[in-house]
Amino acid sequence: MIARMYALYAWGNFIDEVHLDELPDWLDPAVLRGERTDLGDSLTILDTGNLQVDGPGTWFRVDDELVLGRDLLGRDLSGADWHVAHIRVKTDGTMEDALRIVATIEEENDFDLEEDGWADLLPEGECVRGWEDAHGQWDLALVKL
Repeated sequence: MIARMYALYAWGNFIDEVHLDELPDWLDPAVLRGERTDLGDSLTILDTGNLQVDGPGTWFRVDDELVLGRDLLGRDLSGADWHVAHIRVKTDGTMEDALRIVATIEEENDFDLEEDGWADLLPEGECVRGWEDAHGQWDLALVKL
C-alpha cells in the first residue's frame, strides 16, 4: 500500500505587508535544500512561535512564473522580481503531523476552518481543508499530494 503524502501551506497578507516574503534568507542555499527550516523570530503565525519551513517545497513567484524553492538553487535572481507565494510548512508528510501543527496554531490563535473556496489556490495537489485567521492575515491549506 502506498502512503499518501500531505503538505501544509501558509500564506497571507501579513507576510506581504511586512515584506517577510522577500527576506534574503529565503534564498539561502541551506533553506532551499531543506537543511535550515527556521528563518527567525519575525516569521511567525501570530503567537505560535517561529514557523518551521520546508524551503525546497515552498512556492516562489519569480517574475511571472511559479517556481519551487528547490529549483532556485544556483539560479541568478539578481534583477528578478521575486517573493514567496506559498510557504510549505515543515511536516513529516503525514496528514496527522500537518493537523497537529494546525491544532497548535488554532489553540493559540483565532483561526477558523473554511470549507469552501480552496480548490484552486495552490499550484499542486488537492486541497483537503483550509483555514484562515479572523483578521485576514494568514491562510493555511492542507493538500494531498
